[in-house]
Amino acid sequence: MQHIKKIYLYVVSLVGLIILIVAGVTLINMGLKAWVFTKADSNIGYAPQISCAQPPSAPDTTNAKPPECSDPNYAAKQKQIETDQRAAQRQSDAAHAIAMIIVGVPVFVYHWRLARKEA
Repeated sequence: MQHIKKIYLYVVSLVGLIILIVAGVTLINMGLKAWVFTKADSNIGYAPQISCAQPPSAPDTTNAKPPECSDPNYAAKQKQIETDQRAAQRQSDAAHAIAMIIVGVPVFVYHWRLARKEA
């Protein structure tokens, strides 16, 4: 029974340590993208191109164009939306990584201390 307890303590300590490593890697990745590799987080050149021409096979009875073709500021609005979405995703990733650290530290420290006491 003593061996099972030691194995449990070491396994849970390992899980806590893995959680800390993943959270640390996530935060370092976010920091590098924000301050060192600033273009790594942008999708320049990957935005879909909107064609305002009507397809030749479709009969044009209303002469209606898509809303993005009638709005001269559509591209600017779309870019702003994409920028806001990237910022929201970064904040979500940061919150997730910080939550992992908040959970991982006590799990690792508590179980590691118990495992060292048992040894």
